[in-house]
Amino acid sequence: MIDEVFNYIKVQIRALDIFKVLDEDRASVRKLAKSFDCCNSILVIGTGGSSLGGKCLVNFEAMYSGKATKVVFLENTDSRHFENVMRSCDPDKTGIIVISKSGKTTESLMLFSTICELWPNFDYQTRALAITEFSENSTLRQLAKIRKMRIVEHNPKIGGRFSVFSVVGLLPAILGNVDIDLFIEGARKVVRDIEVSKTPEECKLFNDICSIYKVFANGEVNIHVLMVYSDLLEDYGKWFIQLVSESLGKTETFGITPVRAIGTVDQHSMLQLFLGGPADKLFTVIVQKRNNQTSKVTADIPNLKGHNIQELMLAHQNATIEVLREKASVRVLEFEEFTIETLGFLMMLSFIEVIAIAKLAGINPFDQPAVEKSKKLVIQYLSAIH
Repeated sequence: MIDEVFNYIKVQIRALDIFKVLDEDRASVRKLAKSFDCCNSILVIGTGGSSLGGKCLVNFEAMYSGKATKVVFLENTDSRHFENVMRSCDPDKTGIIVISKSGKTTESLMLFSTICELWPNFDYQTRALAITEFSENSTLRQLAKIRKMRIVEHNPKIGGRFSVFSVVGLLPAILGNVDIDLFIEGARKVVRDIEVSKTPEECKLFNDICSIYKVFANGEVNIHVLMVYSDLLEDYGKWFIQLVSESLGKTETFGITPVRAIGTVDQHSMLQLFLGGPADKLFTVIVQKRNNQTSKVTADIPNLKGHNIQELMLAHQNATIEVLREKASVRVLEFEEFTIETLGFLMMLSFIEVIAIAKLAGINPFDQPAVEKSKKLVIQYLSAIH
């Protein structure tokens, strides 16, 4: 079975568009980004897979560089946040990107339509574009055509949660000053590691994935805690939650509940549960060896004198890993330093992980049939409001 799944992954790497996009020419995406040079702020409207990947990249870069980003994501139908964002934008110096694969996502359509009401004279032809499927059934496409907006095709073979390496993730990333070539190179490292390995035993990444599946297979462990020791990876955790939940939550007999934790903050809120609660969790802990060096504390503070912030972080993550290993299965992913290339590596590793686990569990990682009833009920409830 392991050999079969390993060969299956090799075939998928060559066959699926979510991997093929790594080798696409990115000149067209850069050209699109260039058209927003005149904008002081850019509103990216989308939710779920349409926003989580791009937001992860943009916020990573902003925190890493220490520079504010001009890219603002509108994801939720929270009217107060929406109004605050709109008040902060100059309509003459703002760009708009609306993303919805189906073109029917109610949140995105509502947010965009409300902007159209507020800004009827906005230059939609020059400073707005829609990313959606080339289908006449796409409401977003119809709205964009009415306003003579540019329309960019959302690859119909790439689901939203798998779209971060396509224009959906890369366009906001470029606008947020992300080095997308380094990001893609991080992803390629994972793919190359799979491709050059002749057997499953040669590929440590694949062996780790199989070990993870074995922990979850009997159903006693069904929670995957992703604990990242850096604020840089907070949005990666949010993206990871959607990827795992929508890809692997398909049957009543097998499912993995992803939980995001940030070290060291969540040690003070969740570690007691992790160590003293039910033994139903597997942990992936992501750490780095090196971080910015701050000055050492000279004040006579017990245990801290002569140490700096990075040293305390290292001590915390090492201690947490040690105590977790006494309680549960723990996978540690250690990097020299967290960079945008690291993020590309982690996101591609997550892709391959969910696809491989889905194959082992006999489920389809690319659909999400259970949420359709909820979407229909939303329309019913909305129509009942007068």
